[in-house]
Order: sequence, then C-alpha cells, then structure tokens
Amino acid sequence: MEVLVSSQYWNMAYGQTPGQVTQDEEGMQTMRTLGRNMAWMIRKLNDGEEGHPELESPLRTNFIK
Repeated sequence: MEVLVSSQYWNMAYGQTPGQVTQDEEGMQTMRTLGRNMAWMIRKLNDGEEGHPELESPLRTNFIK
C-alpha cells in the first residue's frame, strides 16, 4: 500500500532572511496542516482510526506589500 499525505497547497513557505519565513502566515498554516495530516495518517494506519483531521480556516499571503 502506498500513502500520500496532502496539505492545502504547495508545501513551502517564503522568506529572504533567517526567521522571516515565520511571517508567511499561509506557508506556516500549510506546514501545520501537513504535519497534522501526517500525524492523523500515521494514527489511522496504526489504529484503524476513522474520520478526518481538523481543518483551519484558510489564510492567503499577499506578496505585494
């Protein structure tokens, strides 16, 4: 069996300097969603858990500032 864990968009976040990536709210939300989905999938595969992982309200990054 092959499993692919998805997120909500491309799994990346942007920043030009160290630490700046944490200001990319959409990118950080995408990473949280990916991590939550990965943890859920591992639990599901191990325990046979049913249902879906919890969702956050979508955030969008404005690159023109």
